[in-house]
Amino acid sequence: MAGPDLILRLDAAARRLAALALALPGARPLPQRDWLAHAEASGALRRPIAWRNTLVATPSLHHLHVEFFALPGEIGVLHLCAFPRLDLALPILGFDVIAGRERATGCFLDLSPTVPEAEALIAEWGQRLEPQRAGLGEPRVLPEWTGIFSPQIIAVRPGGPAQFEAGLALGEASLIALTSQEAPPADPAAMRAAQQRYMDGQRRNERTRRMLAGCIGPELADAFIAQCLFPEVEAISARA
Repeated sequence: MAGPDLILRLDAAARRLAALALALPGARPLPQRDWLAHAEASGALRRPIAWRNTLVATPSLHHLHVEFFALPGEIGVLHLCAFPRLDLALPILGFDVIAGRERATGCFLDLSPTVPEAEALIAEWGQRLEPQRAGLGEPRVLPEWTGIFSPQIIAVRPGGPAQFEAGLALGEASLIALTSQEAPPADPAAMRAAQQRYMDGQRRNERTRRMLAGCIGPELADAFIAQCLFPEVEAISARA
């Protein structure tokens, strides 16, 4: 008997995370382009895809992005990134899961460093995760650009449906925990610099751009990365 279609499961998990983001206390959706509709209307779409983006601001986060991107029947990607307000000492939350229909290839979860006042929260999170690590999958080696992440990062290849589901549950729990924190104040200039370093590091991930460009062309892929996926921090703070 065939196992569950993991791409469909990622789709459902992304919908759940987007609903959770919109239901957070004080959350407000942020205006943005319908990127799939724009790709279709502009003639940039090169192959059929599924693509949804939810962008939210909350009292503690000025950019909370949930994305589901899929080549139906081939590969699905769930992406979440949460950037704290510049005056709050919180880490950056990043969560990504990649899967084909029958096998997950990656689960990545981190509370990434920002300012020194947020380090204790990252260390505590890492300690709580330690007993769960062995049940999440085989560790993956990360490329050089991932120096923006914390030493506590989860980077694994889930070995089956149970590990896949455990990773999804942990990502959702991490978002709930982050948005429940009472954060000390942060120096806005230091936080702005830390978030910009993270954005610049993420933009060095050529795999993301190659996948997008293969589906919607390089021009629209670059626009999406610069305006929605990993925009300039100044643009985020001005919008929020």
